[in-house]
Amino acid sequence: MINGRCKFKTMDGMLHEIVEKWDLLIAHPPCTYLSSVATRHHSIRCTPLNKINQRTSKRIEAMQFFMRFANAECDRICIENPKGVMNTCYRKPDQIVDPYMFAESIEDTENYVTKATCFWLKNLPVLVGNSLPKPNNEKMYGRNPNGKVSCWQEHCTGKNRAIIRSKTFSGIAKAMAEQWG
Repeated sequence: MINGRCKFKTMDGMLHEIVEKWDLLIAHPPCTYLSSVATRHHSIRCTPLNKINQRTSKRIEAMQFFMRFANAECDRICIENPKGVMNTCYRKPDQIVDPYMFAESIEDTENYVTKATCFWLKNLPVLVGNSLPKPNNEKMYGRNPNGKVSCWQEHCTGKNRAIIRSKTFSGIAKAMAEQWG
């Protein structure tokens, strides 16, 4: 469980210490083994059985890590993750948002995109977004070679792909800070 006194290092390398009880916890557990995309790697049609066994073990570890946040001794909690296994094995999320819902305008190219993100909330209200229309990804990105609508994530390649795909959009982060902070 994530409770009380602890020391931890954040992504910027800074060391922090919580002496008493957390007052707000916003968790972003890695989604590598939790997302719906990860589920296809559990199919014998796509993956050899020995790799499925390894991935299943890692998925169980990821689920346990997710639940450490859900069971933390904290009055206000948000756990962020994409649609995936936690939607069924834990519970449905309280809110599903897209970055465009928190974009400043349709010209806000960083945030005016779709990427469904789930929030499991404890004692927090759902975030209130803007009234911008949903972006037309086909118009913005075209179709990929498979004929499916392409999206910003498919343009991420190379060694930084996972980092780019897992980013928290600034519009969503700002909404969290302003509405929950």
